[in-house]
Amino acid sequence: MTRFSNACGAFAVAALVACAGAHAATHDRLFTYGFDPAADAPADANEAARFLTQATFGPTATDLARLTALGYDAWLEEQLGMAPTLGAPVVEQVVNARIAASQSVSQSQRIQRWYWQAAYAPDQLRQRMAWALSQIFVISDQSSSINNYIVPMAGYYDMLAKDAFAPYRTLLGDVTWHPMMGRYLSSFRNQKPGATTSPDENYAREVMQLFSIGLVLRDMDFTPILSNGVEIPTYDQTTITHTAKVFTGFTWSDAPLDPPNFFGGGLTFAAQYAPMQCFGTEHFPASGSGSNNMRHDVTGDDGTTGTPKTVVGGMTIPPNQTCAQDVADELDILAAHPNVPPFVSRQLIQRFVTSNPSPQYIERVAQVFDAPGADLGDVIKAILMDDEARHPAALAGGDSYGKLREPILRLTAVWRAFNAQAQPPDAYGEVKMSAGNSQTGAFGQGPLESPTVFNFYEPDYQQPGSFADNDRYSPELQILSEASAYSTANAYYNFSAKAYQGMSNPPTDRPLLDLSTLTANATSPAAMVATIDRSLLYGTMSANMRATLTGMLSNLNGASAAEKAWSAIYVTMLSPEFATQR
Repeated sequence: MTRFSNACGAFAVAALVACAGAHAATHDRLFTYGFDPAADAPADANEAARFLTQATFGPTATDLARLTALGYDAWLEEQLGMAPTLGAPVVEQVVNARIAASQSVSQSQRIQRWYWQAAYAPDQLRQRMAWALSQIFVISDQSSSINNYIVPMAGYYDMLAKDAFAPYRTLLGDVTWHPMMGRYLSSFRNQKPGATTSPDENYAREVMQLFSIGLVLRDMDFTPILSNGVEIPTYDQTTITHTAKVFTGFTWSDAPLDPPNFFGGGLTFAAQYAPMQCFGTEHFPASGSGSNNMRHDVTGDDGTTGTPKTVVGGMTIPPNQTCAQDVADELDILAAHPNVPPFVSRQLIQRFVTSNPSPQYIERVAQVFDAPGADLGDVIKAILMDDEARHPAALAGGDSYGKLREPILRLTAVWRAFNAQAQPPDAYGEVKMSAGNSQTGAFGQGPLESPTVFNFYEPDYQQPGSFADNDRYSPELQILSEASAYSTANAYYNFSAKAYQGMSNPPTDRPLLDLSTLTANATSPAAMVATIDRSLLYGTMSANMRATLTGMLSNLNGASAAEKAWSAIYVTMLSPEFATQR
């Protein structure tokens, strides 16, 4: 099933760059699978909606019909083959138009486009995967080092979307060479040591801790490997120091070489999101005349070229290599480390399916990750089609299955379920989506807006109380507090009560919900509740919630059909049952 050449990610940086564009073309698998009903079609609409809740930014009527017609496998193959919907070209046009008209620009232009893609892009699985990857390979506009780089940050997200189904090694290389990651984690213009300086260790640390292997050695099912009952660290400070030498010499892709100017370049948007170049021995001598322009550290452990660089796992990188060779060797070593399959697989399972996957679930996915020629497309397919994803145990007391639905995913699910109409582009080509701001303050999360490199919430977060007491993980609960509960509720009100088609004086800065499937049954509370159950809870609404919603609608005797409709949506958005994804 591999959709990319094994050559991608196996060679040096030049090959990595060339492979970045090697993505499958759009194709339609409907007729490939014939006209007969799909053998693996969902049993019913509720089962289809549950799958699409995991795999997309929310089910739509069109997606439900498509999945039912194709079946799971063909639907996944179709999504895996879709070309990526990109943001940077649109954001660049909007930014240029605003600048030409003497209008201010900000990260808002990037964020509006991101919300549009989440709500309307056809390559939903790719977009969801990019969203998940952005929470592992974190960069953030909260950092002053990249806050003003609006278009390049959109380009970074596009890179994640392009690589969403690529081999992991390809993704790791593209992340490492991207200038927004370089600026965010200090590898950009990081230099070989001077008389009083040493290479910055930031990227060397995080590429291991967060992007590849984690802090302790693990089996394929993610359980720690112990030595005399003690966890074994994957690396130590000495490893970080040696690895930091690898990530030196990076600068803008257009930094001049003749005459050399390491601090030049970055003159266009394209240059600001093109892979960095390195002022290493591929351009300048390591010693003698002109060596002052060579900024990459070619030395080994003892600071000379007589020793190699000893990196993670005791592996070594020869001295006196080009920058590209050093980086390729280091990333090859990391990508081949046995920790990578369980470490990355577990986080992806958490983002798509459940916060507490069983060790067996993690191991099954990790085995797919580790298979020869496998790519991230194979991994996400394994995650979504695993028996633990498709057939969870019945809800019971103490059950740890499922996850808290991210605030953003609750909003996009409502937009998609109720066919929200996007605003027309404004005079600068921008489609307003987020009601005048990024919503990060309200939701505690936003696209590429994490407060730290550790994401909005950590994969190992355990909410104090029953979660921590029972050794259960609850990542999304890390951003839930009394304050965020109120701010999220207020934001949802603005996207329901104040954002529907047919209202008087509708806003122009957010999508407008189509309430017709609800207002058609405005005189029948039970029918309205059934529509809510089908549209947002894929048939899982409890008897208690059904009675509560029905009673609320029955008591709205004097309300208009629209008020009943948006009230039902709004209260559902706030409900624990909608907030919980099973």
